[in-house]
Amino acid sequence: MNSAIFIGAIVCLLATLVFYAGCPNQQWFKKKPLSFNTALLIALTLWVLSTVIFSSTFSLPAAIYTVITLCMLLLGTIPFFTRYAVPLKSGRSRGTGLTRDESYSTFKPHWWLKTIGATLISFPFALFTSSLISLFFLSNTPLDVKSQFLMWLIVPFWLTPLSLIFFAKKPWPPLVMLTLITLIEFAVLQVQG
Repeated sequence: MNSAIFIGAIVCLLATLVFYAGCPNQQWFKKKPLSFNTALLIALTLWVLSTVIFSSTFSLPAAIYTVITLCMLLLGTIPFFTRYAVPLKSGRSRGTGLTRDESYSTFKPHWWLKTIGATLISFPFALFTSSLISLFFLSNTPLDVKSQFLMWLIVPFWLTPLSLIFFAKKPWPPLVMLTLITLIEFAVLQVQG
């Protein structure tokens, strides 16, 4: 394995861990070690650094795709490594009855609004973002390669906002921001097209 790929993956993992540690619903620490804005700034910086490291081995679109895919996989996996207490022993064998640590608290409101809103809003965002990447970065790429790349690029752009929406306490600000970004991308595509 190329050392740049390994280092880029480690930097991307570190960025995702910092981002998770600053989220309000993280379950590793009793008190967040970083504020959300600080963690987001550090994570974004590390994700850009990871993209630069990957771009020394891959093309820039492939490096961006790699970082987005790694983030999507890591952000979906990291919450599974939370702290669980030892499962309760049930005398009647009705199941394990998993319990959580006393410090565990969860934030459940608006999960249905977050899921539906992010699913519906992030799909046009994914289409327009991949179209912009095609327009600005892949103009000299053969059509069959470009179409395959863009087809696979839609998935991380669609699922990343869908997975990140659950880190927000209130669903409206991220959904409104995603909608505004989508409208701006649509306007840019109309002017360029």
